Amino acid sequence: MPPATNFTETSSLPFPNLNALTLQALGGPLADQDSRANTISGALTEDRRPSPPIVYTGGLAPWQVKRLMAHLVRRLDAPLRLPEIAALVGVSASHFSRAFKQTFGQPFSQYVIALRLERARTLLRSTRQSISDVALACGMTDQAHLTRLFHRRFGAPPHAWRRAHGWPGAVDQAEG
Repeated sequence: MPPATNFTETSSLPFPNLNALTLQALGGPLADQDSRANTISGALTEDRRPSPPIVYTGGLAPWQVKRLMAHLVRRLDAPLRLPEIAALVGVSASHFSRAFKQTFGQPFSQYVIALRLERARTLLRSTRQSISDVALACGMTDQAHLTRLFHRRFGAPPHAWRRAHGWPGAVDQAEG
């Protein structure tokens, strides 16, 4: 039985150009099998359906990230324990650790420290609170803890950073 060559109906095919290229490859004036194979190969790579949406696996779902971030913002001054945070988003602590790192690119503890240091920087710039009060407001155990982490991250201790970044009270203290 000879191969079918009457492929005129294209409306039901998902790739209309593929129909024409296949017809050309099977019955067209191509000289050899290699060029027919190249034509079919070109048709397959040329006509593709849009890729399905990317599904991320292993990380936290968007609703989990939203719930987590709202909780962190509210409770940054309090101790944050991994089992409690994991329960907040409905997973085990070990799964949470893996999923958090995949989602945010760093471990939970490092992320929390970065958030606390950013809050400390904001408070140092915008309030006249003492550094020990800022440390407590950011969930640090004491002023030394804040100073050590702040200096490591920003290259200066909190008091020097505050003076260098135009804290409104720095002029008053220098003059008084």
